[in-house]
Amino acid sequence: MNLSELEDLCHKLEEINVKTQQKMRQVTDLEEKSKQLKDEVDLEKIRAEIRGENPPEASSLEELEQAREELKELECNRETLKKDALTGMAKLDLPISKPETDSEGNVVFTLEGGPYEKSVEFVARQFDSSLPLNIDNILIDSNKIVVTKVEQLSNELQKLKEGYQSVTVFKQNIHRMAQVAIGEKNPEIEKVIEYMRKGAYTDVWEAAGSKQKVVFKNLYTELSITDSDGKTRVQNFFTNGRKLLAEAFPFINIESGVWERTFFGSLVWRRYQTLYPSTKETAKVPREAEKKHHEDEVEVKTKKTEPKTQPLNKYMETNDLDKILYGNTGEQ
Repeated sequence: MNLSELEDLCHKLEEINVKTQQKMRQVTDLEEKSKQLKDEVDLEKIRAEIRGENPPEASSLEELEQAREELKELECNRETLKKDALTGMAKLDLPISKPETDSEGNVVFTLEGGPYEKSVEFVARQFDSSLPLNIDNILIDSNKIVVTKVEQLSNELQKLKEGYQSVTVFKQNIHRMAQVAIGEKNPEIEKVIEYMRKGAYTDVWEAAGSKQKVVFKNLYTELSITDSDGKTRVQNFFTNGRKLLAEAFPFINIESGVWERTFFGSLVWRRYQTLYPSTKETAKVPREAEKKHHEDEVEVKTKKTEPKTQPLNKYMETNDLDKILYGNTGEQ
């Protein structure tokens, strides 16, 4: 699928999202109205009983049932469109122009026929990111792809070659994320999820997994940890998990007390959310389980069939992004 086709699908998906939200509000209002009518009828029944009269018939709100049916149909259509968009994303081609290097030494590809605002937003949303989406030193916005971190290459042809190779990997990563979002299984991802779900650190994983960058002191606050044992437990999740899972561990250590989610880690988290949608509320792990490490709970043997994982970065300063994408410093 090309970006133009995905853009059309995403426009339709946005329209049906708006209609679905409107219909949900209508159903809520009608449910409240129906409840009020029922309460009024109940009062009339009591009054009729006291007076020795026949009770009034229960009133039905046909408008409510019709609105519920319409909402159900909209939600069904929305899921179909979303699945079609993810299927297209899993086979997406990128209409890149011939690359150029900018004044900062970045390699820039224009997306011909753009801008593709809705489709690129949809792709970024699968990575829990806003625009511009930043994956492994590649930025994509609605009308261009910028490959950074190539300024050290002095030869112009080497820079362009590196740019092409980076965009190729970027395209593959987009496909892989879409496949996970659709629900396709990957044995390596499933093993890591089993490790995370059945081990003693599920609460730490569910608090950390949603973050691109994990800072221990912030994680302690989020988990209400103030004692040294609790802090050691958080640290053990990362250090022991990295030793056991090696390249399959969802994070890499970038500095003391700071870990960053890898691209493979983003795939794991996306799949985990699909399997366990209630992860917004951190699971509570009994203290007794803390004494037992993951190696005793689940035997995880990972095969090194996945490419070497790299960080999924989206934490560049706004000014840096503006400078790279639009050639300005972001200053007012």
